[in-house]
Amino acid sequence: MPKIAANISMLFREFAMLDRFRAAGAAGFDGVEMQFPYAESPEQLARAAEAAGMPVVLINAPVSREHPVGLAGRPEMRESFRAQLAQIVEYAQALKVRFVHVLAGQINSTDERERCCHTYAENLLLAADVLAPHGVSVLVEALNAHDVPNYLVGTLADAQSILDRCRQRVALQFDLYHVARMGLDPAAELKQWLPLVRHVQFADAPDRHEPGTGGLRFEMALRVLNAGGYGGWLSAEYTPLAATAAGLGWLGSWRRGAFGRAEMALDI
Repeated sequence: MPKIAANISMLFREFAMLDRFRAAGAAGFDGVEMQFPYAESPEQLARAAEAAGMPVVLINAPVSREHPVGLAGRPEMRESFRAQLAQIVEYAQALKVRFVHVLAGQINSTDERERCCHTYAENLLLAADVLAPHGVSVLVEALNAHDVPNYLVGTLADAQSILDRCRQRVALQFDLYHVARMGLDPAAELKQWLPLVRHVQFADAPDRHEPGTGGLRFEMALRVLNAGGYGGWLSAEYTPLAATAAGLGWLGSWRRGAFGRAEMALDI
């Protein structure tokens, strides 16, 4: 069974940010990830993570008010993205993260797609150059069009194209929720894309709450991960229906290996 992390930007919001590390550990998670840690100092976050014994697996690159789903694919924001690199390195190094997800941003028309893809790949490679010496890998994620209309990387094929442009120097972040919202079978797609996947996130679909609140068959995806020898993290990135602890029944059943045995047939 992969190690399971809590996205503490979405889970444990009953607590102040610096207290969420300890709450995640007490609930039984193995580590945490954060979307945008930049409201707190890297030193404060690092101390809180260390005190709770919670490794920080992943953070996102910063976004802006004008570009809330990223700016790395926007040609006119090239210099702004590059100006963020020092801050990204500072947080990644302080928190000892394994991954930084660099969001692409939206496109305004199909006419600019090629130019935006070129800019995104260029910025991803630059981020990879500055983060690799710190042992940090850069990730790309496909986001569904229901939640993020006109996102530059709106399909898994879009993600593949970007990875190819980057000559496989960046890797794939695979979110079961986003893939389900694309109308695809998450387990079947995960089986196909697993060789490129370095990090997996999940929420139930269609409402992005905890497992068991929607129609996503997590048991199939967990079997794929186990049978495929996936050695990365599995991260809960959902909006709890109530207090976070009240909706963690899924965590115990996953820990007991209900869906994780490699010898179970992959009927997909």
